[in-house]
Amino acid sequence: MATTSISAKSIPAPRKRAHGLAITLQALRSAQIPIGSGAFYAFFVALVCGLIYPTLSGFNFNAYLTSNVVAGLVGAKLPSASSFSALIALELYSSFYGLIFGGLVAYIAGAALPTTFENGTLDLALSRPVSRTRYYLELWLSAVISGLILSILTVFAVWLSTLFVANAGVSWQWLFTAQAIGFAFLFMATGLGMLFGSFLNSSRAAGGTALGFVGLFYLMNTLGGLSDKLSWMQKIQPFYYTQAVQALALHSITWWYPWILVIIGLVLGIIGLVVFNRRDLPTV
Repeated sequence: MATTSISAKSIPAPRKRAHGLAITLQALRSAQIPIGSGAFYAFFVALVCGLIYPTLSGFNFNAYLTSNVVAGLVGAKLPSASSFSALIALELYSSFYGLIFGGLVAYIAGAALPTTFENGTLDLALSRPVSRTRYYLELWLSAVISGLILSILTVFAVWLSTLFVANAGVSWQWLFTAQAIGFAFLFMATGLGMLFGSFLNSSRAAGGTALGFVGLFYLMNTLGGLSDKLSWMQKIQPFYYTQAVQALALHSITWWYPWILVIIGLVLGIIGLVVFNRRDLPTV
């Protein structure tokens, strides 16, 4: 009986699966809708400001934008708001930036871990040589990347808006500084969300609680600006240390304020990591 031999070279070696940051990439795919919603808001506001500024520049809207009411809502009071830089700063980089973008990122981070409880992927991942610490850090990284994506798209949206304004006068150095300050707030929001996600089993409860705290901070910032007796409410919440408007419109900041946001985010995220490593995981 004739026998045939198969050369070892004719059988290709199996390709190894890519394991690098697989958890992070999957979490980013799950966060596409919130990221897309935030990007839409940034482009919509920036383009509207660019389109209507040539018309608004012919009216005296400076008194309105520098009023105490507007200052309380946006979290900053400017001596003048007649320039395009001041307008885009108030409309895009004010407290609304932290409320909307920070709320989105906090929800993404808060829902990241509980979602894996609900769909059972956490048990499957931990049955492999993946530690709880790595799993947590990769999900945290996905929330940080989400904030970074929103930051980059916001800068791009501002650049597009300047195409509709002659002599927009936007300082790109201070725009990047303002965006870096905004990203520091988003980083704080990721730590806040990861903390609630570390001990809550429902993605809606964890994400909604983190979002609710961002809303509470905004309310404290607004109320604290209405009276000197309530000024203490401003200094104990993160909006007070987010000087993106001052950076873009006035070209001045307190340099150590953003580091407070970063440190708060790190502390909250690390506490969440300790809680997640010590808790009993829910069974599916």
